[in-house]
Amino acid sequence: MKILVREFYKQARVNPKVGHYFSHLDMEKLIDHQVQFLSVVLGKPARTYTGRELANAHHPLNISDAEFDEIGRLLVNTLKTGGVEIDDIKLIMGVVLEIRDEIVDRAKQSLPPVQTQPAPVAKKSPSPAVAKPPPTIGALANPPLSTHAENTAEKVNSIPTSAPVAREPEQTQHNSSPTDVKQQQKVTFKPVFGGLPRIKMIVRDLYSQVNDQPDLRHYFLNVTPEKIIDDQEHFASYVLRKADHAYLGGFFQSSDLSIQVGAVIFNEVIDVLRKILLNAGLPEHDTPRLITHIMEIIEETRTQCNDNKIGVLKSVDVSVEALSKVYQKGKLDTIIKGPDLIYASSPFRGGSFPFPFFTQIDSENQMLTLIAKAAVKESVTPEEMGYLLNEAKQFAPILNFYADMDDTPFYVASYSLPFEFGVPNRLLIKIAQQFSKTFSDTFTYDAEEILLKVAL
Repeated sequence: MKILVREFYKQARVNPKVGHYFSHLDMEKLIDHQVQFLSVVLGKPARTYTGRELANAHHPLNISDAEFDEIGRLLVNTLKTGGVEIDDIKLIMGVVLEIRDEIVDRAKQSLPPVQTQPAPVAKKSPSPAVAKPPPTIGALANPPLSTHAENTAEKVNSIPTSAPVAREPEQTQHNSSPTDVKQQQKVTFKPVFGGLPRIKMIVRDLYSQVNDQPDLRHYFLNVTPEKIIDDQEHFASYVLRKADHAYLGGFFQSSDLSIQVGAVIFNEVIDVLRKILLNAGLPEHDTPRLITHIMEIIEETRTQCNDNKIGVLKSVDVSVEALSKVYQKGKLDTIIKGPDLIYASSPFRGGSFPFPFFTQIDSENQMLTLIAKAAVKESVTPEEMGYLLNEAKQFAPILNFYADMDDTPFYVASYSLPFEFGVPNRLLIKIAQQFSKTFSDTFTYDAEEILLKVAL
């Protein structure tokens, strides 16, 4: 590996397009870091990667997309010349492409970013803290959960007995893009160096090791590694990212009762996955979250492969009527509000869906968006709204919280789900439940009591 990396940098230093980036660097140190990086990517690390955060190390260099592509071309040529197998080259370059945004400085690009949606104009004059942004996940997904938010969340023991009224969203203001969903996945898998390509390799390793043990192999009965890997990629957004402390309660089977295995077998599978993650260099405190997310989707895959009923709604069949039936099977009442909008609520007060929500279908982008809106007192100040939004974003950074200040003020959250590869019915019900409860839990931070406590 070190020979290959040294040859790569030898070519890069004399390249007229990118050579200037390497002229004044400590090459031995850089070579050592690159060897660590590629070793981690290929699953056989000599030691855990200890370099700086990629964005911090590279953004000051103002690297452009064209320069990034040139470096990628040099890396591919070096790997091919060095006899690296094509599958390994694909794996490495898959990881390299995943981290493009952490290397490239977008400010250096020759073309300005395309505005996919004009900024809405508020009729009131809220401060910048509460002016309504386009409802994208990416802008709110990166802030880390603060210690204050974790400590506060642990003190939450109850949900208010009455809840703000949910109002119908304006349908044109809640469209999300595939970029938003990709950002959600980056947040979910960020501690695994390399993102989804790395997750795929870990899952394949899990499948292999479990099947090598006679006492465990029936866990993957009727399941292929290709199906598991596909579901990990296609349905990653259907498992809601939670605060880190929420993953410390242990791991539970969520597959259909008819195919659940004994607790001892399940825990042994968990132990195999934990060892794989630790051997891959994942910090021990991050393993509960990754185990939960990976196993949740594996449990869904097992159910699909061993169930005679249709568990995934095909993308071409996604409609308000079809989704209403899925929600109704999940014990929700639904009202079709339009050709692409559904209102869902629990028939029981204080049930597993404490707050009603809307589901908007964007057929063009093949995206579902869950939306919850709570009415706010008209006398609300920008400072009061800003405080509530800030606390909510820290408590649940994966959701998109913002204020709708047009006419009547609203407190809003949204979350986007792709359905290019279909909608897994069980996971949709579960994430809708988590979305509803998380939105309701943020009412605890309403210190100024700006939310209208009106019974539904």
